[in-house]
Amino acid sequence: MQKRILPLGMLGVMMGLLAVNVPAHASTMTVKDWLMQSKVSGDVRNYYYTQDYGSPTVPNAYAYSLGGMLKVQTAPLYGLSAGIAFYTANDLGVNDHSGAPVYPHLDPLLMGTGHSLNVLGQAYLQYENRWATLRAGDQLLDTPWMWPADAFMIPNTFQAVYGALRPVAGVEIEGLRSFRYKNRTAPDYGRNDLLNIPPESLLYRQFPAEDNGALAFGVKLSAKPYGIPGLRGQAWFYKFYNLANFFWGTAHYGIPLGPVTPFADAQFGRQWGDGADYAGPIDATVYGIQGGLSSHYGEIFAAYNEVPSRTPFSVGGQRDLYNGGFISPYTQPYNADPLFTSIMNYGLVSASAPGFAWKVGFIFTPTPQWRVKYSYSWYHTTPYVQNVSANYLSVGYALSGMLKGLTLRDRLAIDHGFHNINNVSLGTLVDNRVMLQYAF
Repeated sequence: MQKRILPLGMLGVMMGLLAVNVPAHASTMTVKDWLMQSKVSGDVRNYYYTQDYGSPTVPNAYAYSLGGMLKVQTAPLYGLSAGIAFYTANDLGVNDHSGAPVYPHLDPLLMGTGHSLNVLGQAYLQYENRWATLRAGDQLLDTPWMWPADAFMIPNTFQAVYGALRPVAGVEIEGLRSFRYKNRTAPDYGRNDLLNIPPESLLYRQFPAEDNGALAFGVKLSAKPYGIPGLRGQAWFYKFYNLANFFWGTAHYGIPLGPVTPFADAQFGRQWGDGADYAGPIDATVYGIQGGLSSHYGEIFAAYNEVPSRTPFSVGGQRDLYNGGFISPYTQPYNADPLFTSIMNYGLVSASAPGFAWKVGFIFTPTPQWRVKYSYSWYHTTPYVQNVSANYLSVGYALSGMLKGLTLRDRLAIDHGFHNINNVSLGTLVDNRVMLQYAF
């Protein structure tokens, strides 16, 4: 059996801080106090998802689900607490399961191909004080390339050890080691990622059935109270074992000028191979810029990303993985990566090809309840895969007063030139996602 190797250096520093700032009231807390200060939270979601293709040879697909999440977070006792969260999704007999096991009219991204999905997504122990956080177990992670991607019924969760240090205000140092992963539609944790399960496993055929997870370290800097006013950023190093090493950095700068704030953003990523190189000899770069104006009523923006072309190569006689096949094991093919030009169902990462992309759009918030976002994006990836252009519209409304916590959101994408992972044209795709949620 393979041993789990923890980032012992990080844990050693963390443990040195765990003895400070023990709450003085902890020794006098009664069982009743502990129960009353524990928190129960969750949500109820009603979700409908449709995909209409312009190709007569591709059947339209849809999926419906009703479910949600229930979480219990215990009150801290000497800084120590525990959390557990249960997720459920059910189709109530609405989804089309005819033609099994192919399911031509059922989209599995919402909750898989079953009639219900019930999972224990989070179960962890945590220690926290003003200087540090240490958490171990099944949990949500919040980093640019490993995060919940909670756009459907059940988020991505990770079996991991996570730690954060806050040595001074405005600075946070984070580290994690993940061992197992549970994607949105999986019933349980496994030693895998999104590249060694369908559909991506059709491309990455040299992958073993199991992988060794990931190691990551990051630094986040905010502008307050130190640094340059209006400037913030973060930098990360990821080690996706036997796949790739990955440096990622972002920066944001904005200065208020009367009623508006001009802003500029930059991002840069560099990947190179690691260990067995199951995805091929990775050698890839990605960068992007974004600028615009923001105000009390929203913002307008324009963005650009590029994955420069490199010498094509082939792995095992399968499809050429151009540009070293820039990979994202925990967001591809969910299009949940942080590139400026990615939308809910397409982007340069999921295209698995070199090229560049533009996106222009706006966010409009006329009242605190309304949020409207529109963008037009264009992805130039020929001659490797077809170019794609897309219109994206998201409309959200959050109720207030007695109905606070109830939100309605409709997201629509119309993609022209859409294709599958084998570059076979699927015509124009109309992708619509409607969610009604009550959070408590």
